[in-house]
Amino acid sequence: MSDHTDYQLPAWAHRLRKAQIERLYRRVGQGLLDEDLIDDVGFSLYARCISMLQVSEAIRGRPPCPGCGETAQLDKGSTTFAKCTHCGWTCPWSLYKKTYQRKGLFAGGMESFVKEFVRRFAATRSHRERLILIDTLIHRFHWESGDHAGGRPGACSLIEGKMKDIMAFLDRLSYGDDIPPEVEHTREAWRRKWRGNPWSSGRGQSSGQDVG
Repeated sequence: MSDHTDYQLPAWAHRLRKAQIERLYRRVGQGLLDEDLIDDVGFSLYARCISMLQVSEAIRGRPPCPGCGETAQLDKGSTTFAKCTHCGWTCPWSLYKKTYQRKGLFAGGMESFVKEFVRRFAATRSHRERLILIDTLIHRFHWESGDHAGGRPGACSLIEGKMKDIMAFLDRLSYGDDIPPEVEHTREAWRRKWRGNPWSSGRGQSSGQDVG
């Protein structure tokens, strides 16, 4: 088989850096609605969400073509290839899968929340509302809208690092006395959910795991 450099492979958005998010919350805690920081974090999160949705489709056997964006087909034979009938792109499926494996890109129980964020963020012109959308998404848990209470923290797919570090980071995110009440409410609700979550004590899986 030809080396992977012969094929055009998809590139996925990375998890957000903690420092990137921390700068935003420090400004918010000072009572400053920094529109540039909100957009920097928000559109980085938007790109990550798009990648998560695309990878979720790929896992379901509907991979997006990195050439034209259309849905490619899986041509199964002795070697399975992903092929795009629209632009002619082709790639061994095994190489395509390696681009997203072990990178936290499967939306899973976060899918409805990720879709909602993508749908609402770009269409929202109010930067205060954009901040609330960011804050709400990073404090979600997988499956929390259904019957699977205690799902893995969604932030592990959105923010760099190990679970225990990410959760400690989120716990101390709100700074100052000028945090909007919606943000403070979300943080307190998140804390209550996390205290009762099996992942917080390692019962779900090692809370110190590297999620990447």
